[in-house]
Amino acid sequence: MENGVLPHRLKFNVFLSFRGFDTRKNFCELLYVALNAKQKIRVFRDNEGMQRGDEISPTLDLAMDDSAASVIILSTNYANSSWCLDELALLCDLRSSLKRPMIPIFYGVNPSDVRKQSGHFEEDFKEHAKVFDEEKIQRWRRAMNLVGNIPGFVFTKPTVEDVLAGKNRGKVDEMIGLVVKRVLAQVTNSPEEVADYTVGLESCVEDLIKLLNFKSTSPVQFLGLYGMGGIGKTTLAKYFYNKIIVNFDHRAIIYNVREQSSTQDGLDDLKRIFNSKLYQGEVAREKKIIAVLDDVDNIDQVKALVGETSLYGRGSLIVITTRDEEILSRLSVNLRYEVKCLTEMQALKLFCYYSLRKEKPPTESLLELSKKSVELTGLLPLALKVFGSHLYDKEENEWQVQLEKLKFFQPDKLQGVLALSFESLDDEEKKVFLDIACLFLRVKITKEEVVDILKGCGFQAEAALSVLRQKSLIKIRDNNLWMHDQIRDMGRQMVLKESREDPGMRSRLWDRSAIMTILNNMKGTPSIRGIVCDFEKKSADEIASRSLHNDPAEEKPKSSGIIIPVEPFVPMTKLRLLQINNVELEGNLKLLPSELKWIQWKGCPLENLPLDFLSGQLAVLDLSESGIRQVQSLRSEEVDENLKVVNLRGCNRLEAIPNLSNHNALEKLVLERCKILVKVPSSVGNIRTLLQLDLRNCSSLSEFLVDVSGLKHLEKLILSGCSNLSVLPKNIGAMQCLKKLLLDGTAIKNVPESIYLLQNLEKLSLRGCRSIRELPSCVGTLTSLEKLYLDNTALQNLPNSIKNLKNLQKLHLRRCTSLSEIPDTINELISLKELVINRSGVKTVHLKSGSLPCLTDFSAGDCKNLKEVPSSIGGLNCLLQLTLDRTPISTLPDNIGDLQFILKLDLRGCEYLKVLPNSIGAMDTLRKLYLEGSNIKELPEDFGNLENLVLLQMNKCKMLKGLPNSFGNLKSLHHLYMEETLVMELPESFGNLSNLRVLKMLKKPLFRSSESYPPGTSEETRFVELPNSFASLLLLEELDARSWRISGKIPDDLEKLSSLMILNLGNNCFHSLPCSLKEKLSKVSLKMLRNLSLPGDRIPGWFSQGPVTFSVQPNREIRGVIFAVVVALNHEKDNYQLPDVVDVQVQILELDLALYTHTLHLSGVPSTSNDQLHICRYSASHPMVRTLKDGYTVQVIKREKPHKQGVELKMSGIHLIYEGDDDISGKEDFLTETQQTVSQKLTNFFSS
Repeated sequence: MENGVLPHRLKFNVFLSFRGFDTRKNFCELLYVALNAKQKIRVFRDNEGMQRGDEISPTLDLAMDDSAASVIILSTNYANSSWCLDELALLCDLRSSLKRPMIPIFYGVNPSDVRKQSGHFEEDFKEHAKVFDEEKIQRWRRAMNLVGNIPGFVFTKPTVEDVLAGKNRGKVDEMIGLVVKRVLAQVTNSPEEVADYTVGLESCVEDLIKLLNFKSTSPVQFLGLYGMGGIGKTTLAKYFYNKIIVNFDHRAIIYNVREQSSTQDGLDDLKRIFNSKLYQGEVAREKKIIAVLDDVDNIDQVKALVGETSLYGRGSLIVITTRDEEILSRLSVNLRYEVKCLTEMQALKLFCYYSLRKEKPPTESLLELSKKSVELTGLLPLALKVFGSHLYDKEENEWQVQLEKLKFFQPDKLQGVLALSFESLDDEEKKVFLDIACLFLRVKITKEEVVDILKGCGFQAEAALSVLRQKSLIKIRDNNLWMHDQIRDMGRQMVLKESREDPGMRSRLWDRSAIMTILNNMKGTPSIRGIVCDFEKKSADEIASRSLHNDPAEEKPKSSGIIIPVEPFVPMTKLRLLQINNVELEGNLKLLPSELKWIQWKGCPLENLPLDFLSGQLAVLDLSESGIRQVQSLRSEEVDENLKVVNLRGCNRLEAIPNLSNHNALEKLVLERCKILVKVPSSVGNIRTLLQLDLRNCSSLSEFLVDVSGLKHLEKLILSGCSNLSVLPKNIGAMQCLKKLLLDGTAIKNVPESIYLLQNLEKLSLRGCRSIRELPSCVGTLTSLEKLYLDNTALQNLPNSIKNLKNLQKLHLRRCTSLSEIPDTINELISLKELVINRSGVKTVHLKSGSLPCLTDFSAGDCKNLKEVPSSIGGLNCLLQLTLDRTPISTLPDNIGDLQFILKLDLRGCEYLKVLPNSIGAMDTLRKLYLEGSNIKELPEDFGNLENLVLLQMNKCKMLKGLPNSFGNLKSLHHLYMEETLVMELPESFGNLSNLRVLKMLKKPLFRSSESYPPGTSEETRFVELPNSFASLLLLEELDARSWRISGKIPDDLEKLSSLMILNLGNNCFHSLPCSLKEKLSKVSLKMLRNLSLPGDRIPGWFSQGPVTFSVQPNREIRGVIFAVVVALNHEKDNYQLPDVVDVQVQILELDLALYTHTLHLSGVPSTSNDQLHICRYSASHPMVRTLKDGYTVQVIKREKPHKQGVELKMSGIHLIYEGDDDISGKEDFLTETQQTVSQKLTNFFSS
């Protein structure tokens, strides 16, 4: 390779794949010009048109590999070219392995025909089959199926004809413009934005799946992933989590447990975060959960976060990653997986991706250097990633130099790689790296805030972050900075090495004890550049006390009680970054170091900041959540050229803002939740440098600026929640740089006409502005507008000019009850992706077939006046989600089956809908269909063609009488809900639902209808048998068939349902369980038991019959209570139609006084009068068990005033479980019954 050549930068932005015969002289040429000539996008196209040969030439192969994305023009004759098909297959490989974007254009062809290789493509493949082997044919078919399922652009045949004839160039150009916008959005050529790349994970996940028992009925499985730092534990955990997440009800991932729990109260914070993520406000007791705890180094962390495992449902999984296998031993984690180094081939692929941005080197010499690099990095993923990124954009001779350097770091290869990467940074980049690693990762601030602080320090912040990201030293996720713990620790070690003995000689301080030692002993020095210390923690009493204040002005922030003198900071003359939250600084604040660039002092107890508080170099002042009333220090008599950000968020006592006219550098002013602030001083309107003004939720604000002409550079104006603000400045259009204008929840009555001048406005939000009745017609001039939110306004119509908003992507009109129609001008919005009109007054939506080429989401749920779906709905070629729940529609148009990429159709609560069109079977991409509460009577026979349907919700379809014979063709169906329907039998094909996991089809006892039974058939003699094929549902995990009137005994064939974990057959007519199901009641499942119901007339002999007196046992805590009751129902006395028997209770008594009464909910109500055994188990966390005290009595009784007659309590028993009674996890065959655990004895009882 010649010196100076950089062979690894991607050469092309886009590879253009097309059939020259169809498109070269027309459409392809137009698209090429639009991409290449107009947008300067580097496009590869084969001008020779691939006319000869059976294989793709090496030149084309390299071009595909060297392209960041691909555009596939699928035309009529595309598939009759083996070259095109080979090309497509290779591009699909790149999409799969390197996540390269692929944008399909369906040029006069039906996407469904592409997916299925039907229509004219069918003949092409028949011809190919005569020449090529089956393996190649199948590879081509997979590629066609993949590209056909990617939502792209559909050019209808009329549009294609226009292209060929040179007509309607305006519309054609618009469509091509949309393609170009998509390309620009997806293509990236900057290295710091390259997507993550992984290797070797599939085989690891397969190993983990084999290791786990997904059919386990154990309470919780713990899985430990262990290995050295940088080996890829977190990456594997996330990948595994993504693969199996569909099997769980609730989920949570907590990253960096070690780091986050190291601060004071850090573990408490993590516990709150864990619960919030896991439950998200839902009652999730006994739900099946998955949780990942990443980087654990102490067993207390797991115990604190996970808590009582009995709270989780059966089959729950806790995944722990740790560097220390001993942690797993101490937690008794039996399922362990050692994460090992990559193979040489895997390591080479990973290294090449980060060093060359491709999977293989382009030359032999680079291949040899890559192999040496892989060897020297020890096959560690983190080292490969960082060293590869370090070499990116370097010439071959520089590779050799860096490899020689790496040899000196043996044997600590990882730290050597990290050190090399660090040393390659310039001085400013090193400072930024250490600031992030040591300080900012400890502070809960966003990437945007970090940039503000670094800019305030005089750094080129964005450029430095880009370099760190390119070198894989940081990641940016959701506007937050993230750093691998090994990289973070390397940075902190570098600072610790500055002075092992004297922390006062270090440049950055983050450890609270070290900081307090320095301050208490006056050990500060000029070496210190940054300090972060947060004492924030308020007791529950303080929080409760604070919430009692009605007047925000009287709310005072609660300090930690820590008082720190100012004097210890005096020697720190070079201090530039200081976080000192929730403390009281005692002394003259003017003595704080003059070089401070950032102060974060949340919870500042001062009422007024003195004039001399601010140093002349301060750039970012953050006093959020403080008790400040006045900020006199901002009343600068001299021109301030340094202060860029003032954050007073949540300062509830702030009365006024001083004159800010002398702050010539101020870019951001945040006054959010300053609840007694009444007006904004006019001086704010003259700050020409201001970029962001945030006044959201200033609920007392009634006066905004009259004149905003001075805000020449303002980009964000946020007034959301200013409920007393009724007038906007008339010259609002003077803010010509404005990009975001948020006015939600204000009292404004109109939008000023001058808004038409805001040509850069991208987002306008008027949600909840209930006095807004109309928009000015000039709103159509806002040509940059992308998001328009008008929810919950009094809007009566949309102006015609809205059609000119060619860049509008989101239009939301929720709860616009005065809006009666969506005008036909909506069809001109060629970029619109979301149209949301839920709960509005809309009666009519004027849609044209073939319009709205980018619309993916149309939501009209709860529109009570919308009686018809637009007849042209099928022409929305890119629609992915259609939501029509709780609307009065009675029919769906036949062309709804033409929706080529539909994934979700929601028709819940459409009670007037009785028939689904036959064409619904043509929606072969549909994955989720919601029909709950509709009145459809049957499903069309073609329903079985929905080959990708994963979820079908038909609960409370009370007119649905049967399922079509084709139902068994739904091979992708995972979840089927058909509770409370009239379906009385399942088709024989039902057993073909090979992927069915959950089947819920109960019929409530109260759900009785004469329509359930054919004329002449009495309810008493109408019994049901499951089809013979039912036993073929090998993946079924949950079955609820209560009240189906299944008669006799349960077939032994159910033994074949090997995955079954939850079985509910209550209120049926069978009288015994098959042996196969009794055997499924394992010791582990009975330890997790909550409620078990089955035919039986006796209780275990080791239960105590009659009342039991509880006695506290020395050193043995109570762990739970089990109740066993035998109940019979006399249906002649009362036709029992409740889902549970609720007439048996437990009482806890002190002497004869009942202290606690609990109703046993005995589920599984039988339809016969045979005896039924119920077992109910309660853990130590249950209130009933917690009520027990020494000498209290526990008894089972029948309810004094029964809900239903005919309930006979025949027998009852109680067993108290103490610590040690149920703690053996292994086999107990060698133990006597008195030595065995409670769960083992229950297992013996049920299998006898």
